[in-house]
Amino acid sequence: MNRSDKTTTATAGAGRVSADDGSPASGRLTGAELKCMKALWFEGATTVRDVHRILQPNHPLAYTTVLTVMDRLTRKGFLARTRRGKAHTYLPRCSFEESRSHAVAELIRTWFDGSDDQLATFLTGAPPPQPVPIPAQPNEKVESGPQLNEHLL
Repeated sequence: MNRSDKTTTATAGAGRVSADDGSPASGRLTGAELKCMKALWFEGATTVRDVHRILQPNHPLAYTTVLTVMDRLTRKGFLARTRRGKAHTYLPRCSFEESRSHAVAELIRTWFDGSDDQLATFLTGAPPPQPVPIPAQPNEKVESGPQLNEHLL
């Protein structure tokens, strides 16, 4: 294989999919990483120089910062990198939709106890549903003993 055409990917860290197995990455993206990925997904960027030029007007980052972020994205498995002469070209290894779905699933899992309904309630601003008390059975005797708080104290 010619060195100038060699595709390089790094093994991702613990809990992330390896860049070598063909499956998309599944880690969290930082703000800077997401900006770089959006330049690749939506603007057709393929090099660090392209990404830097796209980000420059609204997000003035140093060229070396963009280079570092894209190298990190490669190590995490979000990008595949191919050497072309002195430069590298980058291709996303997952789509915007896949990454967004993964991020929303993680949000639901961590902030809403895995409940889509809790997220929907939060987003609509509706009050959370109150638990419905279970009525006592007609012939069931309700004992009036010490309350739970008394047992805990």
